[in-house]
Amino acid sequence: MVCLDIMGIALVAWVMDARKYFLIVNLIAGRGRCKQLFPKIRQELDRRKIDYDLHYTNEPMEAVDVAKMGIEAGFTHLVAMGGDGTVNEVVNGMYGSDAVLAVIPAGTGNDFIRSLGIPDDPVGALDTLIHGKERTIDIGRVAEDRCFVNGLGVGLDAKVAQTVLQKERRHATAYLFAAIKEALRFPAFPVEITTEEGSFSLDCVSLGIANAPYCGGGFKLAPRATMTDGLIDIAAIGDFPKLERLIRLPQARAGKHLGLSRVRYQQTTRAEITSSSKLVAHIDGEPYRLPRNGFAAEVLPQAIRVITS
Repeated sequence: MVCLDIMGIALVAWVMDARKYFLIVNLIAGRGRCKQLFPKIRQELDRRKIDYDLHYTNEPMEAVDVAKMGIEAGFTHLVAMGGDGTVNEVVNGMYGSDAVLAVIPAGTGNDFIRSLGIPDDPVGALDTLIHGKERTIDIGRVAEDRCFVNGLGVGLDAKVAQTVLQKERRHATAYLFAAIKEALRFPAFPVEITTEEGSFSLDCVSLGIANAPYCGGGFKLAPRATMTDGLIDIAAIGDFPKLERLIRLPQARAGKHLGLSRVRYQQTTRAEITSSSKLVAHIDGEPYRLPRNGFAAEVLPQAIRVITS
């Protein structure tokens, strides 16, 4: 038994030595929260004698190219430190490779880690990086152009994300306050949605195409979504009178809106969406410009590997 224990310890040590960690750190994530937290994380990495290299990002979409660079350099594990936007960019850079994703949260919404059960404490997430288990998950893709991990949001939730990004301070309650404000003034928009199950039209205030249940800083807009079912979830919320929207908003946040008569919900592998209106959208909390003449969204099953608790 002693011999087997020693062999087991040696095997774990060999696996750890085989890992090559590449930290992609978005210092401006969380309006400077990441920059404030990173020295502590770096100190912990050094204390635990973890071998790593790192790259700081400062520009939108920079992490996509940095992730590709890390993979070409032979790193086996890409560690995204920032918010959901940073995770999105790293995933877009690593999709199609054998690299493994890990996340150290330092953003505002952090919906990706919420959906996977990764600790929201950065040091706790560092423990997960070292001792967690590897899972293979789905991701989504829109217009054959951009991948998403949480979802694509069109309408009110996209406007909320846009509003929060303009604020000096970003935190979870900022999303809630912005949602209340936009609920009272955001105009509905017409959409036609076609899936394998058929087509329907609806005047929406919000349209979510989700890979995960959470978006927008903790709103459970797609409560049936999981990252391992090979499906994307379509959550189309129809128009309500302005004051009634305030009643429905907490229901949507808690994921209790699916029984409402003006909500359409489908799980599918691919959806085509058209609208006569100009649509405002976000992808994993960051602004995204949709094609003008409609677009398709699809699931990419078992697309990436990620370390979770």
